[in-house]
Amino acid sequence: MLVTRGRVLAMRVRILTLSVAIVLMPGFTLAQDAKPAAKEPAARHAVVTPDQLVWKPLIPGVESAVVYGDPDKKGSVYVIRIRSKGDAKVPPHWHVTEEHVTVLAGSFLLAHGDTYDAAKLIELKVGTHSVIPATMPHFGLHKAGNVIEVYGEGPFVVNFVNPQDAPK
Repeated sequence: MLVTRGRVLAMRVRILTLSVAIVLMPGFTLAQDAKPAAKEPAARHAVVTPDQLVWKPLIPGVESAVVYGDPDKKGSVYVIRIRSKGDAKVPPHWHVTEEHVTVLAGSFLLAHGDTYDAAKLIELKVGTHSVIPATMPHFGLHKAGNVIEVYGEGPFVVNFVNPQDAPK
């Protein structure tokens, strides 16, 4: 059998590859058998039922309740619910962070601008979601019996365009 230089080189490459595989295999096996590094404890699963919510006055005729997180804490993800007992105007205001609004019950009317203009209001019905960019002045109208859910990243700060509109 004639052995050429090419065959000798190919055999040497195979032997080298096999040798490397044999040397590395024990480490590979050990790595597979090693226990994973300790992880941070998983976040606590939380369930909040409607009867657990603590409602507080927000503006006349409107209440809010914290569902999750800390709306006052910078960087904290929060969820709050807002409900109305009757029709209630929300004066023009803005927030320092982006605001996400989802209508859960009834309807909520919303528009952008520095002055309250009922002609600009758009009705958001159940299931509608709206995103309001940070610092964008907006205003609204809660319809009787509505519930909206607001979430975002704290702090949730309401800055009224006209300071005299702020609840006392």
